[in-house]
Amino acid sequence: MDLPVWKLALVLSVLVGSISTKAGTGSNEPKFVATHEWQELKEGQPIPQGLHVRINLTTGKKEAKLLDPADGGPSTDSSLSMVPGEELKDHQAAGAGAASDPQTVAGMKLEALREALKDIPANTYEEDVAEGGEAVGSRFKSYEQIKQELKDANVELKSDSEIMTDLFARFERALQHTPADRQELDVLFEDLEYLAHQIDNALQFIDRGGVEKIVWPSLNRTGDAQTRTRALKLLGTIVQNNPKAKVALVERNGGPNLLSALGRASTTDEISAALYAFGGLVRKFPFAQKQLLTPHGYSVLYGVWEKKVELKVKVKVLQLIADVLVDYRSAIAAAGENDATTREQYRSTKLLEGLERTEFCKHSAAFFHQHKAALIPEDNLTDETVKALQACRHQLCHEPWSQCPLFRHTLLVLRNNLDHRLDEDVELVEYRREIKRSIDELVVDLYGQPKDEL
Repeated sequence: MDLPVWKLALVLSVLVGSISTKAGTGSNEPKFVATHEWQELKEGQPIPQGLHVRINLTTGKKEAKLLDPADGGPSTDSSLSMVPGEELKDHQAAGAGAASDPQTVAGMKLEALREALKDIPANTYEEDVAEGGEAVGSRFKSYEQIKQELKDANVELKSDSEIMTDLFARFERALQHTPADRQELDVLFEDLEYLAHQIDNALQFIDRGGVEKIVWPSLNRTGDAQTRTRALKLLGTIVQNNPKAKVALVERNGGPNLLSALGRASTTDEISAALYAFGGLVRKFPFAQKQLLTPHGYSVLYGVWEKKVELKVKVKVLQLIADVLVDYRSAIAAAGENDATTREQYRSTKLLEGLERTEFCKHSAAFFHQHKAALIPEDNLTDETVKALQACRHQLCHEPWSQCPLFRHTLLVLRNNLDHRLDEDVELVEYRREIKRSIDELVVDLYGQPKDEL
């Protein structure tokens, strides 16, 4: 028997109501009289079919009411449509005529209902057929299928691992050109840096020999500062906040090679990239600090202050040493039992002793005094320098700086110039006041209250 879908749905709705009614027959509870208002249902109380039933979340009780026309219930000017071949009297509540025939449900024979259910259209998915006529077995496409379809559309899909393999091969070809293909190398380094921002990709780069195949050969190109700079930036990206990459680089003798690259660098961009990589390796890694922050390592860092490069790069050296000092003090001051190993690792670096032995306080004070004229118009660099000096004075430079007239003179020059320029730019007033307060705090800590004259 062929039934329209909407009529079959109506029969199924009546079927559900009929079953609910039959479940309630035999109960001693009075018959439920439904209205268009919610009414509470008693436990075991029979209800007619076709009602809207809910559980009141406030009381936890079941409630029922007649279906509103908007909810699919009958309207006032229409009634249920009859299923072809059946009489209206068959659509009665359980317990009446339908109940006497066990082979009918809601006035419809069970066999006819089963046949009608077979005709309900369902969502079907044709399985993809692979070569040879075998079904794939799933409506979800595999990575290889998607890759092939995109390839047919001139769009190539590759995983990060496949991309890295291609970049390695392209890099080797690019270096074979004389001179090297500058544009190709720039593109390769940019793509590798993008991949290396992900920790897993950075480790994969190292495991595949990327340091030996790409970084070190690039750093050894004596006449190509641009390639050396890009390689240092790539190395810095690899080790940033990546402890496993730091360990892997140290195991490959990366620390001494990086320190040598920093010592050889002579341009602002190359030194900045080298400090980026060097700082990424030694920060929060006491083993690398113990290996690299030696008298030779400090001489390389202090040497940057003597090179003819931009002031912002020289300030980075001071910031790096200040950051390492802050990490050292934090680790030593940690009181938890789990921090005992970390404390011992940091103590083994003998950081304070190394800085004292290489006269860091003397070198930093000389750098500060020599560059006071360049710092005056640079609010950002002045702010960064003063904050780094504040971090270095604790447990290290308080005594030598407090006895240095040139250090005090430089602080007061910067403070007074900030005071004179305070109202030049309305947007910078608060920022300059904050810098001035930082200088005042340092002056008071070292020398007591400042005087008005220089």
